[in-house]
Amino acid sequence: MIDNFGLLDFFRVCKSWSDDFLSAIWHTIDKSSHYGLTKLEAPVIAKHGHRIRVLNDLSGDAVIDKLQDASVSKLKRLTIVMLKTTQYMTHSHNIINRNINTLTSLNLSMPLPVDREMYFTVDCLSPLAHTGATSSLANLKIQGLCMTRNDFSRLLNICQALERIDIQGTCLQSVVFTDKYQHPRLTHLTASIEQVFCADPDVNEPSILFHFPNLTHWETCQSASSFEIDFNRCSMEISQYCPHLTALYNGTGIERFPFSKILVHGLRDLTEIGVQPEQLSPEVIMSMLMHKNSLTTVRTPSSNDHLFQSNSVKQVEDHLGNSSWALQFIPSDCLQLQEFSLPFHEMNMDDVDRFPWMCHDLQVLHVRIKNLDTMDKINKALQMWVDGKKAKRENNIINKNTEQPTRDINPFSVGYPQQQASIEIRVLRHLLRFEKLRAVWLGTKIWQA
Repeated sequence: MIDNFGLLDFFRVCKSWSDDFLSAIWHTIDKSSHYGLTKLEAPVIAKHGHRIRVLNDLSGDAVIDKLQDASVSKLKRLTIVMLKTTQYMTHSHNIINRNINTLTSLNLSMPLPVDREMYFTVDCLSPLAHTGATSSLANLKIQGLCMTRNDFSRLLNICQALERIDIQGTCLQSVVFTDKYQHPRLTHLTASIEQVFCADPDVNEPSILFHFPNLTHWETCQSASSFEIDFNRCSMEISQYCPHLTALYNGTGIERFPFSKILVHGLRDLTEIGVQPEQLSPEVIMSMLMHKNSLTTVRTPSSNDHLFQSNSVKQVEDHLGNSSWALQFIPSDCLQLQEFSLPFHEMNMDDVDRFPWMCHDLQVLHVRIKNLDTMDKINKALQMWVDGKKAKRENNIINKNTEQPTRDINPFSVGYPQQQASIEIRVLRHLLRFEKLRAVWLGTKIWQA
C-alpha cells in the first residue's frame, strides 16, 4: 500500500516528467509538424502554446490561423514565409508583436519579385508599452518586403540589440531622409550593392552604411548586373561611415560583378574575404593580395556542409582552369592566413612546390588536391597526417622531459617506409609543415588533429 505522502510524491514526479516531456515535444514546430498542427483543435493550442519556443518555415493560412492564440507568446526564434495578402500580413505581424519581448531571431520572407504594395509594419517590432520591456532581437532577416528609408532607420532604433541584419531582396524606398539613427551594436550586414548605395541618382542621401558605424562584416548578395557603381563614392562612404569594416563576403554569382574593384576601393586591411567560385579570377586574386598583411581568412561565403559530410568524392569544377596556380599566391604571400577554405579549388602539388606556403599560423584547410581523387587516397593521406601530428607531439614531450633540444621529425619515419614520393606522401610532407593546423578537408569529411 502507498500512503498519502507516497501518492503525493508519485504525482509530483509524474507532473515533473510530464512537464519536461511536453516541453520537449512542443519546443520546436517546423514543416514536419505542419500536418499535425493544422489538425489540432484550438483548445489544445491554447493549453500548450506557451511551451513553443521555435517556429520554423511556417506558411499557409491554416497554420497562421492556428497560431493566433494568445498562449503562443514566448517564442525565441520565428521563421515565416509570408503570403501576399493583407490578412496574412496582419496575422504575421500579430504573432511577431505578441512575442517580441522574447524573440532573439526573426526571419520573414515573401516570394519575389517584390510587391511594392506590401509594406512591412515596423511597429510590430516594438515591445508593448505597458511591459516596460526592450527588444532582445539579435538576428533579423527581411526578404521580399518594402520599407521606406525612414522606416528602416526606425526599425534599427527599435531593435537596439541587433547584431546581424539581412535585407536582401527587400525594397528600401527613397524618401526625404529625416530619421538618421546610427546603430551602436550591429556588426553584420547582408545587402546588395544597390541597397547599400542607392540606385536612384536623383536622391541625395547617404548610403545605408551611415546607420552602421560599428559594422565589421558585409556580405553582398545578388545584384543587378546593369547597376553602375560610383567607386569614388563607395570608397568615401566606407571610409567615413564604416571604419571598422574588416570582412567582405561576395554572395552573388554574377560573373560581371566587379568584386575586384570593390576590394580595392575604400577597403583597408581586410581580415576576411569570401568569394564565390564563379567570381574567382586572377584579377580578383591580385585584388585580395592588396590585403595580404592583414588577411586571416579566405573562404566561400556559403555553407559547404553537404561537401564536408560527404561519403563520396565529388568531381571538381575549378572555375579558374589553367589559371588555378594563381591561388597559390594567397597562402604564399599572406603570412597571417589562418583559414584557407576553397573546397571547389583543386590545387596541384607541383604549384605548391613552386610557391612555398609561408602562412605558418594556418589552422583550417579545405581544398582538393590533384590526383588525390579517391576516398582511399584521401583517407590514407589524412590518417598519416594525424599519426604524424601525434608522433611529433610525443617526440616533443620526450625531448622536453629529457631537456634535449626539440628535433624535427621526418614524415617518412612515422611508421611508413621510405619510398618514392607518392601523392599521399607529398601531401603529408606539406601538411606537417604547419604546427597549428587542426582541421583538414581534402574531399570527403573534415579530419581533426
